[in-house]
Amino acid sequence: MASSPLGLHFRPLALLKRARGDSLLRNSLFMMATTVVNSAFGYLFWLAAARLFSPAAVGLASAIISVSTIISLCAQLGVATVLIQSLPGHKDPTDWWLTLWTVTLMGAATTFLLSCAALLALPLISRDFASLSHPVYWLLFGAGTVAGTVGSILDTAFVAERVSGNMLGRNTVVSGGKAIVLLPIAWLGSAGVLALLGAWSLAAVLGIAVGGLLVVRRVGTWHRPRPRASIDHARTLVRRIVGNQFVGLGGALPPLLLPLLVTARLSARDNAYFYTTWMMCGILLVISPAIARSLFAEGVHSPGGLRRSTRSALAILCFLLVPGMVVFLLVGGILLSTFGHEYAQHSILLLRLIVLSAVPDAITNLYVSVLMVERRVARAAYLNVGMGVGTIVVSWVLLPSVGVAAVGWAWLAMQLAGCLVVAIDFVSRHGGPKTPIVASWGG
Repeated sequence: MASSPLGLHFRPLALLKRARGDSLLRNSLFMMATTVVNSAFGYLFWLAAARLFSPAAVGLASAIISVSTIISLCAQLGVATVLIQSLPGHKDPTDWWLTLWTVTLMGAATTFLLSCAALLALPLISRDFASLSHPVYWLLFGAGTVAGTVGSILDTAFVAERVSGNMLGRNTVVSGGKAIVLLPIAWLGSAGVLALLGAWSLAAVLGIAVGGLLVVRRVGTWHRPRPRASIDHARTLVRRIVGNQFVGLGGALPPLLLPLLVTARLSARDNAYFYTTWMMCGILLVISPAIARSLFAEGVHSPGGLRRSTRSALAILCFLLVPGMVVFLLVGGILLSTFGHEYAQHSILLLRLIVLSAVPDAITNLYVSVLMVERRVARAAYLNVGMGVGTIVVSWVLLPSVGVAAVGWAWLAMQLAGCLVVAIDFVSRHGGPKTPIVASWGG
């Protein structure tokens, strides 16, 4: 088959062969494999949940897990970006471990504080969250949330060192363990929400142990945490963390707020329809962030090769994204019906809108990574925050009248608006008389 305009043959064997000598492609493939594994086991997990428990229990558990994920993002997104920027420059293992321990301790401490605040606030926001006042839920929620933060930081260390195969191994344990543990917990007679949270929390804790072993294996040495040194080091990282935090939160936080938004504006039952559809389509929506993250790490290692890396990232996106979109458009209704007839009835339009939004979403994700390599952090933050706030506002307004499909319309509209910003910035950087050769897309 002929090669694409971007220079990559769209043949699986050719892709794998090229991956041996192309670190961007190799790590992108590992990250894509991580996405496939997480999505597959996630699909099985929520399919089992939908069959074993009521839509109200599934909706409430998914909302609680979304809160946990939001907390983890708030605690580690900024520090994770700094980790990618910092680890490749550390040749001394002592400095390498100091940075990793500092970032991990900062993330874990922030997660603990935010988790305590959430446990106190959520029951006041909605009566559906009243169960969180029980100590067992405190333990599961806190342990799972802290473990999720630490696990994400370990994944970032693997990305920074361009060994995403370790990330695949760790996530396979977490996602697979979550799906496997759910059945015996449910068989023991646990309540729906408690069973779902228990399986999720146990798998997250196990993922930390696996990730720690893989880190030691990679580095070859072990250095204990040094609290005083980490405190001093944290002070030097704070300024860099703040800007990166806005970029990360703007891109990742809104999708995680959406289940809470649907629950508040509609109901926990409607959130079950929304969340299962969003998770099922997640394989499309996480392809481009994974490749963009790999592009960022590659750009930090080799800034001079940004143009070549960006072209490779675009080619990989075309290879992986287009076939997936076709499959979801053709058989999405059938996939939804496996959860139950009411899921397909309520969510088919939402699924189609999410699938169509994958293309503009991919463009904005790669653009943000290029901006980060070029250290245009403020512009990246404005773009992500603007699209995120727009999605939340439009969804809030449309949900009562349109139903769960309102989120799909809002998401698609904001991603298209982001693409317009990308086009304007690209043209402005190419068109001026003093425009440098290196443009927004690394061209």
